[in-house]
Amino acid sequence: MHTRLSWRIELLLASLLLSSPLANAQTSEAKKEVKGVLKASFRAFANAYNQQLTAQPRLLTNLQDRRINESSGLAYSTYNRDVLWTHNDSGDDAFLFAVDRNGRTLARYKVLGAKNIDWEDIATGRGANGKSALYILDGGDNNKRREDTTLYRVDEPLVDTSKTMQERTVPASEAFPFRYPDRHHDCETLLIHSKTGETLIVTKEDDGRSGVYAFPNPLHPNEKVTLKKVGEIVFSNVYLRGDTVFAKGERMATGGSVSFDGTRVIIRTYTRAFEWTVKPGQTLAEALKGESRVQRIPLTIQGESICYSPDGKSLFATSERLPTPLYETPIK
Repeated sequence: MHTRLSWRIELLLASLLLSSPLANAQTSEAKKEVKGVLKASFRAFANAYNQQLTAQPRLLTNLQDRRINESSGLAYSTYNRDVLWTHNDSGDDAFLFAVDRNGRTLARYKVLGAKNIDWEDIATGRGANGKSALYILDGGDNNKRREDTTLYRVDEPLVDTSKTMQERTVPASEAFPFRYPDRHHDCETLLIHSKTGETLIVTKEDDGRSGVYAFPNPLHPNEKVTLKKVGEIVFSNVYLRGDTVFAKGERMATGGSVSFDGTRVIIRTYTRAFEWTVKPGQTLAEALKGESRVQRIPLTIQGESICYSPDGKSLFATSERLPTPLYETPIK
């Protein structure tokens, strides 16, 4: 078993591998070659790391649909057995993909009335009609200057699981445009409490100090609202220090999920996940002010998504890089 110190050394080496050679490559051919070497090195390192996890992650499959090339958010379906919802980051149109545990795309849904500027997370919850709904966070803002950040809501479709690669549409979405009370933020984490309707987002910050912001409850479509800051979470480094790409990744919130029964909430970074217990009578915002526990997750290239299984006994995760893995990890 590797010691914590040896892991820190190996992660440091991985960080150097991921940053220095590529920066020094002078031509496009050289950069392409270096990228290939770095990805192979990282995957070998990640496989070794994942083998050491106490709760052994299981690679269920790689997603077969290469159109899913930046799986940024993940949510387990409420309506459809063994179906997960995912979407691409910026660069794709307003599509939702329904995939199964075997990695097949059952259907791709065009979300009518929505734009994918920089979709970052997805969650299940209840709609205004009380039925299951999908919430999509268009909150990515790397340059921290967007004026059109939006939360979308659509009725969750009933998927025909007997077919694959179907092309479908989702009826017109509801849009909930928002702004922050302080400044612009990059944001990749959406948390929805399916029983109370509480809706939070958690910002992605280089220094690990993520703001927690709340939407009004209930939501009102097409009314731009100023969110309320209800907390702050500090994600600290364990393996690395400084501001290398890998060190920042340890402390940047990239996705989250609330368990189906509303008793647990999890937020991930590029390397770890942190889980909180939601006590009876507590809001999500109150729970996030308490102590968290670490849940080890698979180390992947640019892993940003996470969600609970319906029974809350395992976590699912993908990656923003092809081939797109689908992992299941038991919760300790």
